[in-house]
Amino acid sequence: MTPKIYKYKKFLKSKECEYFINKHSQFFNPTNDQRTFFHRQTQVMNIFPYSNTHTNFTYQAKKLNGRLDSEIKKINNKVFVNYFQIVKWLENSDQKIHLDFKNHYYTSIIYLNDNFEGGETIVNKVKIKPKKGLMILFSGNNIKHGVNTIKKGERYTIPCWYTK
Repeated sequence: MTPKIYKYKKFLKSKECEYFINKHSQFFNPTNDQRTFFHRQTQVMNIFPYSNTHTNFTYQAKKLNGRLDSEIKKINNKVFVNYFQIVKWLENSDQKIHLDFKNHYYTSIIYLNDNFEGGETIVNKVKIKPKKGLMILFSGNNIKHGVNTIKKGERYTIPCWYTK
């Protein structure tokens, strides 16, 4: 049996995608903020759980958490959002094929932009072309997955990991 890859077209509206990209640009500062850091060739910003004085951003993060939690409950009602991030993938970055941690029963990726070359997600040997607003969801600790090299431009995503 082929593992299931769930796809949600236009999970986020274009305006919502741009909002999260702008917040990453506004808040990414690994020198002064422990929620932001470099990981390999990416710039990572933890957004949930999230609390700070940026009230609207906290509201948007909680709203997104609710939407993500609602979708995962339709698949498995014992699973919930563990955490999610905004990740800026720089040119020439990639992610080798891997499995997520055992306690990450599901993984989702929301694509915030598609104005770059390369950067396709590979899930169980299926190549998924990023499309702004698209979310994919799959069993990240059971299905091998990775990201092809970003050849030109920058790729923004919101990955989310779910646990029990």
